[in-house]
Amino acid sequence: MKKKNIKAILGLVLAIVLTASCFTAIYAEEVVVPSAYEAAVMKNSIANLCMSIADNYYYGVTDEDLLYRALCSAIDNGKFDFDKAVEKMVGLLKDGYSEFYTSERFESFFTDIVGEFYGIGVQIMLSGDHVVVASVFPDSPAEKAGILPYDTIVSIDGTDISGFSVQDVATLIKREKGKRVQVGIIRDGKGMIIDCFCDEVSQNPISYGIMEDGKIGYIYISTFSLTLDEFITPVLEEFKEKGIKDIILDIRNNGGGELNAAMDLAKHFVPEGTIAKLKYKDPAKNEDVVITNGMKESPYNMVLLVNGNSASASELFSGAVKDRKAGTIIGTTTYGKGSMQSVFRLMTGCGIKYTIAEFHSPNDTRIHTVGVTPDFVVENTVHHVTEEDFEPMVFNNTATDEKLNMAVEQRLEALGCFHEEPDNVFDDKTTDAIRQFQMLKNLEISGELDMYTLVALNDIIYEYEYSDDDQLEAAKKYLLTGSIN
Repeated sequence: MKKKNIKAILGLVLAIVLTASCFTAIYAEEVVVPSAYEAAVMKNSIANLCMSIADNYYYGVTDEDLLYRALCSAIDNGKFDFDKAVEKMVGLLKDGYSEFYTSERFESFFTDIVGEFYGIGVQIMLSGDHVVVASVFPDSPAEKAGILPYDTIVSIDGTDISGFSVQDVATLIKREKGKRVQVGIIRDGKGMIIDCFCDEVSQNPISYGIMEDGKIGYIYISTFSLTLDEFITPVLEEFKEKGIKDIILDIRNNGGGELNAAMDLAKHFVPEGTIAKLKYKDPAKNEDVVITNGMKESPYNMVLLVNGNSASASELFSGAVKDRKAGTIIGTTTYGKGSMQSVFRLMTGCGIKYTIAEFHSPNDTRIHTVGVTPDFVVENTVHHVTEEDFEPMVFNNTATDEKLNMAVEQRLEALGCFHEEPDNVFDDKTTDAIRQFQMLKNLEISGELDMYTLVALNDIIYEYEYSDDDQLEAAKKYLLTGSIN
């Protein structure tokens, strides 16, 4: 089908839809008929989208097939539903990374990538039937207003949120900068209303520390958001002031994000030149991704930690480090998501993304479906928990019993809820850890050792395993000795 015919065919289909009101008697519901102007806008938008996807989708698709999907959507629904038509079209793209988003999901997706939004600065999760505050961002409107972790959210601006999803609640909270949001919470059985004023909230994607008596700097990157550079730059400046050149960069379990953020990170660690090669459907569009930072060699002795959950932008950066010899990679082979998607917001507020390219390493090694192989493959040792690993749990004791306190704290520490050395003291840190565990297990968040909590803690031996971080230890040893053995 020639592209010039697409709009004509769509015009005919929409003309049929416009006259469908003559036949409403055969439908159980009245057909919603767009105006002539609305029909023209939809026709042009669908036609342009068909041509754009057909021209740019990396793995190939015809505009005839896309248009057929759009027309089938009209037939299936008895009307021309623009969003449904686009969803059907994108469903034809079977690479696994092309996707249609409702307006709510697109807003959340865009927020995750950009890393900035107008909100109150809380992370929320579903615990049982309740939406609970999992964490409060530092220096956020929520922290300033007095919202605390484990607060149960029951209303937003007076609206009861019972039965709402986490996404529903997040959507209710977000609004224009400076606008007030009234958050109804329950804390320790008491209800209260807290006023917050929405502001720009930057999500910090990194955490860091200094190891081995000040010899090694450690940085963990959770995602490649557009705010990455503003957070990592002051950390590297701090390391420089302290004379730290040996750095462990940890991108394990980092599923990617913005490729531009990966480029920003590369500017700190990879010498000037090519860091990736982009391959498009049309080979004439292929290009090298180049950074210009004036560096002839990396200023750091860097070990990069990766694993099977390091994907996308993580792999672009990993490929650059490996091929440009900007550091040593330790861990396991990365995920193998070496494709790049283009993201569009539609006129309805919904969105789509579809694959337009694959990226190869600087040496032109394919990453998609293959991954990046570390210089040193190191697996973490996995341990399965048994009853012998903990003090026995005695259920007829109380929280004042020293043995029970030790048994509880040992289990909480193993689960990552308790960050101190287990002892026989039931204090505020223990209570906080119990609240975190109760939230994760969908129990009533009281901080108290009721029977349900004790049973759930005792049962972790049936569902829990932990691992030694042999990869991190190998990274430290390599920087200190030049060998992992």
